[in-house]
Amino acid sequence: MSRKKRQQPNPQQQSIDSVDDIEGKLQQAISFYQSSQLQQAEQICQQILRDNSQYTEALHLLGIIAHKIGDYRIATSLITQAIDIDSNQSSFYYDLGNALREQGRLEESIDAYQEAIKINPTYIEAYNNLGNVLKKQEKLEDSIRLYQQAIKISPKYANAYNNLGVVLRELGRLEQAIEVYQKAIEIQPNHSEAYNNLANVMQELGRLEQAIEAHQKAIEIQPNCTEAHYNLALSFILKGDFDQGWKKYEWRWKCNDFPSEKRNFPQRPWDGTYLNGKSILVWTEQGLGDEIMFASMLPDLLEVYANIIVECETRLVFLFQRSFPKIQFFPRETLPNSRLLNTFIDYQIPIGSLGQWFRKSEDSFLSGQDFYLRACPKKTLQLRRKYQQLATGKLLVGISWKSTGINQRQGLLKGTILEDWTPILSQQDCYFINLQYGDMKEELEQFQQQTNLMIYQDEEIDSLRNLDDFAAQVSALDLVISIDNTTVHMAGALGKQVWTLLPYIPDWRWMLER
Repeated sequence: MSRKKRQQPNPQQQSIDSVDDIEGKLQQAISFYQSSQLQQAEQICQQILRDNSQYTEALHLLGIIAHKIGDYRIATSLITQAIDIDSNQSSFYYDLGNALREQGRLEESIDAYQEAIKINPTYIEAYNNLGNVLKKQEKLEDSIRLYQQAIKISPKYANAYNNLGVVLRELGRLEQAIEVYQKAIEIQPNHSEAYNNLANVMQELGRLEQAIEAHQKAIEIQPNCTEAHYNLALSFILKGDFDQGWKKYEWRWKCNDFPSEKRNFPQRPWDGTYLNGKSILVWTEQGLGDEIMFASMLPDLLEVYANIIVECETRLVFLFQRSFPKIQFFPRETLPNSRLLNTFIDYQIPIGSLGQWFRKSEDSFLSGQDFYLRACPKKTLQLRRKYQQLATGKLLVGISWKSTGINQRQGLLKGTILEDWTPILSQQDCYFINLQYGDMKEELEQFQQQTNLMIYQDEEIDSLRNLDDFAAQVSALDLVISIDNTTVHMAGALGKQVWTLLPYIPDWRWMLER
């Protein structure tokens, strides 16, 4: 905290302490805060406020302490009280903006940062954090202008360069992103976040050795940089270095933006020891495609004589139970089924962690199984007959062209638009069936009006809600053509012929040059 002009307490509210005593106490509280002794700092601030309830710097510091411990609502209340007494302090508005941002109250946080800048036009941290909020709102060009303004005021402000690089990457301006990350590192050689972000861009460009080197540098600077460890894992696996990759993959649970929450089951984590009839609870993670992909390792686990119980996405239970009759499946609920908390179960493990034992090399991906999921035979036959009647002898081809539930940048990298498919969809000997999940009716109708090419939409299949029906639909086809999404994993698991459209530098699971 920076020192401001000494605040004169109200004489009518001043207790026996002198002004200098209160100032001294405040400095003591600040020292405690800076040394992470938050309880002592809080106690001193409360003592100051008992002597002078209008002492804004004590209210402000209490708000910062509340923010530090994650009590953002209390932080907002305390800092707002300070502003009500003294509305001319830019730092009050800045810290209010921080607390509001953490609560997701983005418009209010924007107002607070703008007020801080209005009071202090050179407040570079306010420009930077305002840019971060606008980035979160996907107002990327506006955020760029704010980062650039912070840099203009303070050309040595490394954080603004780093955040500017993040936005440039989002916009696909990768070489520019590299330049500003390198500038951040030049200014602040121990900027681990900039090294990690630089590595991510290098990976996206296929420069894996440079990516790995930058990730390792980030970890050298900050050994507990969770994102660097996790991203390094993805680089290793993309390269085909499974031994190091799976070990680092365990860091995923410590990442703030990892798409799954770690399940706190009471059993011992499995460490790869021989099971020989012991029981193990496997709990799935991440998205539907990931659950299906990782389920390819369940047959490997059965081969080590394990008594397996699996907690998985509710929509997958029927399909998985049919496919793995020797395994017992439970639907994943917010509060786990009480039977899964039984300590008589010997071990537990997240399904992605099985890779370190069952996917140690490329050869282990080719374990002799052509497929491992089994759709309902009756439903599959019904759908195939239905489609064959419609197709009148043509090849039955299912298509899926985009991915949902991911950020805009990933969507652009992985996805396509239907117009891109026109040469394929013009093949006269193929009957095309929509496998794209979600409501595609309007998009399909518009495409047909523009091109006079029809993609059949089966109204009986809801691929988002009923994955067992979707599996039968995929099984009824001759060929699936899709981008990297759940459809690809489903088709591959069912043993269907699949043509997969991948970006030049694919997701980690596909590896390079394979």
